[in-house]
Amino acid sequence: MRTGWQDLITRGIEILIGLVFLTAGGLKAYEPLDFIRQIGDYGIVTQPQLVRLIAWVMILVEVGLGTAMVVGFRRRISVPLAMLMLIGFIVMLGWAWQSGATEDCGCFGSWVKRTPAEAFTEDLLMLGATSLAWWLRRHHIEVETGRWRAAAVALSLLIGISVTTFASNSARQSSDPIERMKAQASPPNILEGVTVEGIDSDLRTGTRVLALIDTGCNHCQESVPELNRLAGELRPREIPLVALCSNKADEVALFIDKFNASFPLGRITPEQFTRLFERGKPPRLLLIHDGLLRRIWDGTVPHASEIR
Repeated sequence: MRTGWQDLITRGIEILIGLVFLTAGGLKAYEPLDFIRQIGDYGIVTQPQLVRLIAWVMILVEVGLGTAMVVGFRRRISVPLAMLMLIGFIVMLGWAWQSGATEDCGCFGSWVKRTPAEAFTEDLLMLGATSLAWWLRRHHIEVETGRWRAAAVALSLLIGISVTTFASNSARQSSDPIERMKAQASPPNILEGVTVEGIDSDLRTGTRVLALIDTGCNHCQESVPELNRLAGELRPREIPLVALCSNKADEVALFIDKFNASFPLGRITPEQFTRLFERGKPPRLLLIHDGLLRRIWDGTVPHASEIR
């Protein structure tokens, strides 16, 4: 076995890329339904059962392949396979970037938000690094088949299957957004611990509609007339509509002035906003009674008759 600078560079690249695959697969396994939704957002495959199958296969391949690259198992197979996967990712990301099909690449599930353009560039760099590793060792890559390496890959696949199965049946991964948010809220009041700047009233008491928006979101900007309409319809019933965002104070002021928003717009932290918005579509509207979640509307503004 040769030991030199080529070996060190090759193994360093393989371990680094392997850890990226392993981390990505592990995070997706923890939140598989989020990943299934992200695959569906690409619009390439739309049949629900096929999307689910693709998600499970990708999770297991990333976990198994990542482990194989880290431990150096069957490098003649694992390194080229990693290159093929990266090429596939680049093609899909390029399509999503060009078509605007989705704003989130889904590479690390819901844990890390990156646009297709950002992920496209990063995957190109990883493909270049993996290709370099393959070229440096193309004539003399040892076929590492030690039992402990095979056992490590098998164990990682078993853990991946177990975590994905358990998470798929968890209330936190329910297809019902209300069930998801109830499972994540402790105590049941989903606004407990949420500090709102720019609004004096206590949002944790009474019946009210909360609109989660982003001042830079085109969908949210286009929804302002409908939100104004709903706020006006609810005013005689003394049910306030309050919008929440995680933008800066000057961005909020500009948004209210530019789009003539007639409803109050408060600011919360990005972490609090992400917890309430989770995997919704903008604008997300929540019907709240004494802090308890009653109903959710994603990407649409309801009529007042639906607020009850």
